[in-house]
Amino acid sequence: MALRRPHRKSRHGCLECKRRRVKCDEARPVCSNCAKRHSDCEYGSSSSLLWANEEPGAPQSTRTSGSDSCQQLDPVLGFPATTDSLGLFNRLGNNYSSASLPALALNLHDLELMMQWCNSTFYTLSRNERTDSVWRNAVPEEALSYPFLMHGILALSALHLARTGPDTSKRTVYLNRAVAHQNQALALFRGLLGDIQEKNAKAMFAFASIVVVYTFGFPHTPDTQDPWTCVDDFHQVLVLTRGIQQVIRSPASFLGDNSFAPIFQIDEVRVPLLEPASTNLKRLRDANERCAVRDSSHEVEVYTATINDMEDMLSWVYGGMNASAVAGKWAITLPQRYLELLQDREPLALVILAHYGVLLQLLKHRWCFEEQCIRVAKSVWAILDDQWRPLVHWVMCEILGENYLEHAELL
Repeated sequence: MALRRPHRKSRHGCLECKRRRVKCDEARPVCSNCAKRHSDCEYGSSSSLLWANEEPGAPQSTRTSGSDSCQQLDPVLGFPATTDSLGLFNRLGNNYSSASLPALALNLHDLELMMQWCNSTFYTLSRNERTDSVWRNAVPEEALSYPFLMHGILALSALHLARTGPDTSKRTVYLNRAVAHQNQALALFRGLLGDIQEKNAKAMFAFASIVVVYTFGFPHTPDTQDPWTCVDDFHQVLVLTRGIQQVIRSPASFLGDNSFAPIFQIDEVRVPLLEPASTNLKRLRDANERCAVRDSSHEVEVYTATINDMEDMLSWVYGGMNASAVAGKWAITLPQRYLELLQDREPLALVILAHYGVLLQLLKHRWCFEEQCIRVAKSVWAILDDQWRPLVHWVMCEILGENYLEHAELL
């Protein structure tokens, strides 16, 4: 945008021509003499300056039809409505023309998923009001620099909509989006597993947590013909959760004094287990001891540690800790050998897995666990024989109700 003076000839020409005592043709904005000499051209005048949008040689600014003293103002912008009233804006941005810029289309699908995250999905990972702002604000902000985290956010939001959205006809669409984003996220994430450092610690930690919830929440096709399918699925979930824990452990050392710190400030509230939970866990311990008496190869210490971990997690939840992280914490703290025994399909390992279903039942207000508690209970019940089923009676009552035997055809 140029500054111009009222369009009228000066008797003396520009100041530079006057100093050199040469005739000035008074061309604006630079006279011919100054243009040839590459000199600064300036006209002396006491007249007020007017804003002009037109280029040199453009027509004079138009006057209002009813007034000869002022220009018509644009009713919205408040700028003079000249023949080039948008010239100012056209010259902003380093004079880029619209033709030189790529066409940027809004991805409304991804915007919808990000809104879902900020409005609802972030609660799935948050533990309390102190951690709300971390998951709602700090994590998406970090995702702007790390595409794998952004894809992870969008994947979990799409899965959340698929599981809980009001429009069930879009369930498959959202599931497809969830899978697509998760696949892209994992492909990018794997490349950084060997290079975890302070600058990417937040993103790595956040994505690892999202993966665990995604794994629990992804729906599985019911397989009533083979209950082992469900058990194998849960075994994989527990193995994955333990593996993710290894990823979390490294960046966690960088996160104690930054915006992610509230996540690690856990107020553990353990309460003594009341009846009938305490009695049922005692039955598990008694069964473990009996197995050790009958079979010298029975790994009593592994089962003891696993049952103790289950008791700790149940006491957390009964004490008011209802965060999703509790479900993952059991998988992280249990002995690795237990997972091997579960894979070997040992009966007591299956009984303890059924009790894990009770832990998920207590967390079923979290959408990602709602189906899992029922699946694990039904599957273990279908596998166990009459010798072992009494040990999961409490589990079945907690998850399916006192009359669970009336639904035996569904088990």
